Amino acid sequence: MTTSPSFTWTSDDEPVRAFPSGAAYVEALQNTALCFRGTDLAGAEVRVDALGRPRAISGNFAGVFSLTVSDGTRYAIKCFTREAREQAARYRAVGEHLARLDDDWTVGFDYVSQGILVEGAWYPVLRMEWVEAVSLIRWIEQNTDDPAAVSHVAARFARLVAELAAAGVGHGDLQHGNLLIGADGSVKLVDYDGMYVPALAGLPAAETGHRNYQSPDRTASDFGPEIDRFSSWVVYLSLVALATDPSLWRQLRDEDAEHLLLAEPDFADPAASFRLATLTSHPDARLRGLAERFQEILLHHRAAPPPLEPVEPLEPLDTVRTVMAPAPVNAALPSWMAERVQPHVPAPPPLVRFNRRAPALAVLTWALSVLLPLGVPAAIFVEEAIAVADVSALLAWTAITTLGYRRQPERSRARDARAERKRLHRARLAAAARATRLDKETRKITQEAEKSKEVHDYKRRLLQQRHNARLGAHQQAVKQHLDRIDRDRQTSLARMHLEEQRLLAVRQKEHLRAHLAEFPVKTAGVEGVGPALTTNLEAVGIRTAADFVGVRYDVQGPNRVAIFVLVDGRGVRVAGIGEVKAGRIDQWRARLTVKAANNRPTSLTPAEHQPIKDRFAAAKGRLDAQYKQVLDEAATTTRELQAALRAEQAVLADEMKAANTATARIRVDHDRAVAEATVVLERARQAAADGNTRADAFRTITYRRYLRFTLTGKG
Repeated sequence: MTTSPSFTWTSDDEPVRAFPSGAAYVEALQNTALCFRGTDLAGAEVRVDALGRPRAISGNFAGVFSLTVSDGTRYAIKCFTREAREQAARYRAVGEHLARLDDDWTVGFDYVSQGILVEGAWYPVLRMEWVEAVSLIRWIEQNTDDPAAVSHVAARFARLVAELAAAGVGHGDLQHGNLLIGADGSVKLVDYDGMYVPALAGLPAAETGHRNYQSPDRTASDFGPEIDRFSSWVVYLSLVALATDPSLWRQLRDEDAEHLLLAEPDFADPAASFRLATLTSHPDARLRGLAERFQEILLHHRAAPPPLEPVEPLEPLDTVRTVMAPAPVNAALPSWMAERVQPHVPAPPPLVRFNRRAPALAVLTWALSVLLPLGVPAAIFVEEAIAVADVSALLAWTAITTLGYRRQPERSRARDARAERKRLHRARLAAAARATRLDKETRKITQEAEKSKEVHDYKRRLLQQRHNARLGAHQQAVKQHLDRIDRDRQTSLARMHLEEQRLLAVRQKEHLRAHLAEFPVKTAGVEGVGPALTTNLEAVGIRTAADFVGVRYDVQGPNRVAIFVLVDGRGVRVAGIGEVKAGRIDQWRARLTVKAANNRPTSLTPAEHQPIKDRFAAAKGRLDAQYKQVLDEAATTTRELQAALRAEQAVLADEMKAANTATARIRVDHDRAVAEATVVLERARQAAADGNTRADAFRTITYRRYLRFTLTGKG
């Protein structure tokens, strides 16, 4: 659903501040009545993901959410995770400029400074009209096998670029994610964060665009109406290539790649780019020429590329010719060859007849025509001599008429015309045979080119697979090594903690013993334990609560005997103290123990902790050094593997470029030969047809017709 574009703003720029994260926006949008309170978005329905959470389309320093308000209107809400200086002023300038345009690529938006409430603070949002369309890459994936549709989008994109230039506008980030294609092939341009309009002249760029679509030389100072030139070449070349040869989509990019047919490495080092080599050596002359033009830009004009130069005609694009049809004559001929072949429809010549008759021969012919029917039957009944005379006369008449026929000028001309017809017929057959042979060679060249491409694709996949295997094995070995170091770290840390716990336990025991030692038994006031029993306790070494750790009871016959357990583990009996009194003394100690536990040390002091830490510091440092060394060596090995891959890819690209160049040259020469053979064949056909027409004009010039002409004077 789309609406008429509208461009508004609600406030001036605010000081740069920290903005919420994408996750914070997701949390806030779970309650649109709260985060949009007081606005017409309050209570809007948010598009959610499979987990029921607001679904965000992430971009540069922003997330875009789909909201539908109560009347069914759908909006795209852009929530910023970083604030750019002059953000509101930039949007104001862009909005004012675009409002004066009448181009169908624009998308209406509102910049709302107090747009969304997150964690108690208001932040700006960009509310945009919702466009029912898909991103360029997704659209191409859905329409790869429809060259006419891709050609239409290429033409529409070229028109969009021209409209931007005419309006003095630079989008700043022409790339697949910002080009939306509708079901009808329309193109919408979104994300105006980095857009240039004349009112922003003199400011630096707010962003420098997607790296797979921008010149490696672009900086923030490059901000003007020409900033889209490089990216327009990148997008347009890819679209023309796909409209010409859809197989390039699978040949030149990996699945889920964030680029079309070319990417940043191709721009940085075009000489080593197998993708660019594939395009510059493609058999289609128009695509090859466009790719060579872009290659020239990369080599000589990368910092300041010229405006986009669309190919003509834009649509429909011709597909690569695989079979050369011998007719019609001007089909698929280059202009230089087509000019040599002109339509030829000759007028039929008049019928040729005999026009010179000998009177004496006519009289003789009449006489023989009367006498011969009578003379032949008579020969049966008369003498043999008379019959012989009749035969001699017939032979003489035949010789005379034959000689007369041969001396007729029409007969000589007829003979020449018929001979020429045979010669032209043989020439047409020879030209057709050559055209058929070249047609077979065309198929052979195409098959060899396809086979070469398959071999190259296989080598490229095998090269990538080998690299992935080497990289995977390397990463696995590094992970195992790091895991061992981590286990050693954990073991060392556990030992240090264990030693700390042991020392803490000792300190706690010392604290308990010191506390209990402050309470003598004689002042304990335990019920039933007087001076005499106190003396008996002291006699076995129990003077304070710290001198024993508890009481156990042994069974001796029917009685239970109380045994005091001393600090050293020995058990002693105390005269006069039985089970009850021993229990009271033990409870007295237990109460003191509880009191002591309330203020016992729960951690080591720094002075106590430092010696332990120092003892383990060396081991930790050694393990940390090993860990860093493994990471450094892993990074070095990874770079070496990547460098080896690039070197192997460069060699493969050179091989492919050489093969494609050779194939292209063969195709050029062969196509010229095919075109010439087509011209020769057509001319031979025309000449043979003319010869047939000329020879047909002499169809009455025969010996039988000559006899008729001699007798009647009618040819």
